[in-house]
Amino acid sequence: MKTKAVRLYGKEDLRLEEFELPAITADEILAKVVSDSICMSSYKAAKQATDHKRIPADVTENPIIIGHEFSGELVEIGDNWKHKFKAGQKFSIQPAIYYEDGPVGVLSAPGYSYPYIGGDATYVIIPKDVLVQDCLLAYDGPGFYPASLSEPLSCVIGAMHANYHTTPGPYIHNMEIVADGKMAILAGVGPMGLAAINYVIHRADRNPKLCVVTDIDQARLRPRRFNLYHCRSCQTGHRTNLPEYKC
Repeated sequence: MKTKAVRLYGKEDLRLEEFELPAITADEILAKVVSDSICMSSYKAAKQATDHKRIPADVTENPIIIGHEFSGELVEIGDNWKHKFKAGQKFSIQPAIYYEDGPVGVLSAPGYSYPYIGGDATYVIIPKDVLVQDCLLAYDGPGFYPASLSEPLSCVIGAMHANYHTTPGPYIHNMEIVADGKMAILAGVGPMGLAAINYVIHRADRNPKLCVVTDIDQARLRPRRFNLYHCRSCQTGHRTNLPEYKC
């Protein structure tokens, strides 16, 4: 199976190439990539190459495929995984696989560390490392781009769960955002900031009573001045013309 992919060979050395993928083993899956979203950490990997903690030291001789936010369709299933997956099934990937035996240990990740899997490709081979960590995720939703965006959204959700508050004296960490509390999202009208706003407003278990969003570029706030925000008192959305988001 031929694939066309963007491969990283070194610092600022990205090459679009067509090459032959090897036949899959019983512990691998051949997949077609349909959607791949671009992350700034891919840019960081391209700038740093082997100085990046997820990039193998031998990338010049064994280039990796860039891109870690992707989704697509499974094409061929290795024998050891036919009980769980089937050809034609739609999928997403959790790239933070935390697999100790990967090319760079627990930091190994598709889109950084592997020669045959990454989002900037037409076809990829999903390795055993991803499968044994249960990081190949079946997707049954519409289209493909929502599945490729699941990775950045998971980063937003993880950041919210990693928040903590503490009381002077006992200094016990109370994890998570405070229900009915106050929140500020600074420089928050970029793609990840908008995802954070959306998550904060719509999550079912807890919301801040007040959420103020700012940005270093006022022009990015102006087009969004008439935006929907969530009203805690009546649990519905209202329009507001406030100069910054308030939700």
